[in-house]
Amino acid sequence: MIRRDINIKELLPMKRQTAAEIATLASRFDCTFTLEARNVILNAKSMLGLLSMALPEDGKITVNVDGKDEEAAIQGMIDLLRKLGV
Repeated sequence: MIRRDINIKELLPMKRQTAAEIATLASRFDCTFTLEARNVILNAKSMLGLLSMALPEDGKITVNVDGKDEEAAIQGMIDLLRKLGV
């Protein structure tokens, strides 16, 4: 399992297109992919979940990946978030 703390304040409030890009990327990997904020855990492969999650105003979340391609998954998410402006 890999856990990374990331600040996504620049992406808040989360827009539909951003949620779609995150969910699409997460779905490409054969691992469990979750986001955690304030003790709420969300499946990052769910666009609806991403849009409905009450993200903290400071933007601090933890990305968790667990599975056979977790290294590629976490790197892909970091690359996407950088592309989106984080």
